[in-house]
Amino acid sequence: MIKKININWESGQAPRLDSPRLRSGQAGQAMMVATILFLVVSLTIIFGLAGPIIKQQKMASQLVVSRQSYFLSEAGVEDVIYRLKTGLSVSSTEVLSLLGSTVTVVTTDALGGKKIVATGDVKEAIRKVEVNLILGTGIAFHYGVQVGQGGLEMSNSSKIIGNAYSSGNIIGTNSARIQGTAIASGPTGIIDGMDIDGDAWSHTIRGISTVGGKATHAVLQNTTVTGNVIADSISNCAIGGTAKYDTRTSCTITGAVTTPNPAVFVPADILPLPISEAQIDIWEAEAVGGGILGSQTWSSGTRSMGPKKINGNLDMSGNAELVITGTLWVTGDIKLSNTSKIRLDVGYGSSSGVVIAGIDESATTGYIEIANSAQVLGSGSAGSYIMLLSQKEGIGSDAIKTSNSSVTAILYAGEGQIEISNSAALKEVTAYKLEINNSATVTYESGLANNNFSSGPGGGYDILSWKEIE
Repeated sequence: MIKKININWESGQAPRLDSPRLRSGQAGQAMMVATILFLVVSLTIIFGLAGPIIKQQKMASQLVVSRQSYFLSEAGVEDVIYRLKTGLSVSSTEVLSLLGSTVTVVTTDALGGKKIVATGDVKEAIRKVEVNLILGTGIAFHYGVQVGQGGLEMSNSSKIIGNAYSSGNIIGTNSARIQGTAIASGPTGIIDGMDIDGDAWSHTIRGISTVGGKATHAVLQNTTVTGNVIADSISNCAIGGTAKYDTRTSCTITGAVTTPNPAVFVPADILPLPISEAQIDIWEAEAVGGGILGSQTWSSGTRSMGPKKINGNLDMSGNAELVITGTLWVTGDIKLSNTSKIRLDVGYGSSSGVVIAGIDESATTGYIEIANSAQVLGSGSAGSYIMLLSQKEGIGSDAIKTSNSSVTAILYAGEGQIEISNSAALKEVTAYKLEINNSATVTYESGLANNNFSSGPGGGYDILSWKEIE
């Protein structure tokens, strides 16, 4: 039942606002408004916070996927490097799968090594890693021939196609020729009886020599020079270019003359040989790491060997063939004769290999002989050579002797003497003392200025750089 409330406006009396019923209705309405406002504010706050949270969660998820892609790329690179170092086969493009994701690894040849690019793909998140590898140990042979203080002796139409450097003298007879620059270093270096197509530099040049380029000497005697001359003393000479000198006797000069010579003669520096004892020790350790054998002798058939240490001698004759698969160290002597052959395994690619003979500081072991039509060959790729290195000391007898048709080899005897004769053809020779006779030829190749020696087929790689790209 509804009860009426009578309001007497004329009397000026309003109903009492503190009526219990009025107070109850207003309180309910206020509560409802407050509740609605609270809900609106709460929902606004919730939706305001939900957006960034969802965004952060999405970013976190993408970061996890991106990291997975990056580590997948790293794994691909590591797999290929392991294959290269251990001599396993590696295709130019390798595709690896892991838990439904893939990494594509592309390996290409680069100057002095290889470049590896791995592209990881996890849920379309792409990350790339690039690694550059450099091959083994770089040994710089800047000259076709480099000799120590024992000097260089050439005779009977022997020839060096390239530059020759000697810490001792350079002596030639019977049309010996250097088709490049000849340097006899030090304060007493002598060039005698040589035909030189390029420049000449020594303290003294004499003995009916010829120089096709410029000549720089303290003393120039009995020499014909096509280019310019700078010397303290000149005598019995013919000079096609200009001449600067202090004293002159019986010389014809085509170009301008400056006397006295305003410059002081400076001899060429005495340079060390390019391979250190420490490096030889490293190669020996590589050989030992592959195991130890006794003396090896055979006259037919093919054997693969390396890395290995041979305690004794290596003697090959007939049509015996040895395929080098790693650094070889022979503590005794090495002899190749008839049509026997040593060559590098094809896995070496464009890198070179080392065969060592002898024991450090021994004057009786380490003799190397290549006779008849024996051959010493690289892997078949351009820039690949075998270096035969003798540790035999002293010049009373040869450390290395080669003749006839040996090819594509580097000979090294840092403390001994090398003799090359007949039709032997070599790429580089370094020795304490060197004799080249009877039409033998050393033909230098420019790649030897930074030649890389590997410890095995595809092995010997060092990491040059490792970074993420793109």
